[in-house]
Amino acid sequence: MTGRAKAGILLLASVIALAGAASATGKSYAPRDGLAYHGVSDTGDPDDLFAFADQVGAHPAVLQAFYHWRVPLTTGALYRWGVTDTRGVLSLSTGTGAGVEMITPQQIAEGRDDRYILRLASTIAETGQTVYIRLMAEMNGHWNPYSAFNQDGTARRNGHSTRWYKRAWRRFALIIRGGPRAQINRRLLRMGLPRILRARSDDDPIYAGGPEGIPLPVPEQLPQPRVAMMWVPQSFGSPNIPGNQPDDYWPGGKYVDWVGIDIYSKFASAFDRGKAFFRRYDRWPFVIGEYSPWDNDYSGSFTNELLRWAENHDRVKMVIYYRGVDPDNEYNVQHYPGAQRILRRHLGKPRWDEYAPGVTALTDPLAPPIPARVPLPAPRRGG
Repeated sequence: MTGRAKAGILLLASVIALAGAASATGKSYAPRDGLAYHGVSDTGDPDDLFAFADQVGAHPAVLQAFYHWRVPLTTGALYRWGVTDTRGVLSLSTGTGAGVEMITPQQIAEGRDDRYILRLASTIAETGQTVYIRLMAEMNGHWNPYSAFNQDGTARRNGHSTRWYKRAWRRFALIIRGGPRAQINRRLLRMGLPRILRARSDDDPIYAGGPEGIPLPVPEQLPQPRVAMMWVPQSFGSPNIPGNQPDDYWPGGKYVDWVGIDIYSKFASAFDRGKAFFRRYDRWPFVIGEYSPWDNDYSGSFTNELLRWAENHDRVKMVIYYRGVDPDNEYNVQHYPGAQRILRRHLGKPRWDEYAPGVTALTDPLAPPIPARVPLPAPRRGG
């Protein structure tokens, strides 16, 4: 065999290996240059999205659902994303709205419930939908169960440190992105974390599935769904102390596909810090994960400043209006006529792409029952 032939075989082998490799870095699935997506939070009723579109004069390109750990997307989010012709944003917490913590960051990192991550990946891959996962957002806010600090500044123990947060994020990202099971396991082991499902080896019988609480097998090649990981802290900590700043929770660039912040008119004074945060994390597309004219933007000045800033920075690729869990509470746009006028003016510009490509409707035409609406407490955010 000639040297040239050997080189060709080696090149082909390396291409094949790369094609099947677990994703060292993910994909952002951001809109192309010059465009951005505007979205809105999910109420559980698709008609509310269309009503919001009428209010602001534009169809939202993304719909953000707020779920907690162990709730499957088949409870309604996938259906609503399909029927409203939107891409999904999954804001995933470890706690329920009632304040019950389902799992700690340490337990996630140690593989205590990999089954939930595997099911999410499989479900998203089966539908072909693009889902942006806003995992454990506002992590430096004490009101979230996965924060490393309490309101009084004391450290939150029992698996809630920033170290465990970062390790939990990395494990989630590796598994949700998929690829060869053995490669993912090697990366987990290099981080000092157990294999998927805490298996004893890459060929552990647990991967075959069975009666031990593992109803589905874990294939050698995990599904690779169209997912993007969104890291969205507050631009400064609450409590605002050393050790509770965004950088303290940074999981590493190869595990993050977007960065962003949340900002409300009530905390508009924090917007300058948000802009500094935008400049500091300058390698990733940027998302405003939540914004609203709540509770004082009757003139629309805050909403206008935010959208003008987004339009003047092409790296801002997504802005999502937060209206809580129903269309009538104090976050909703009809209570702020100036902001509503501003939204209609801005969202009619070519910058805002109303329909993201590749949205997939479910084959089942029937919507699941709409969950009861539960009022959310006012957010305690600083930006």
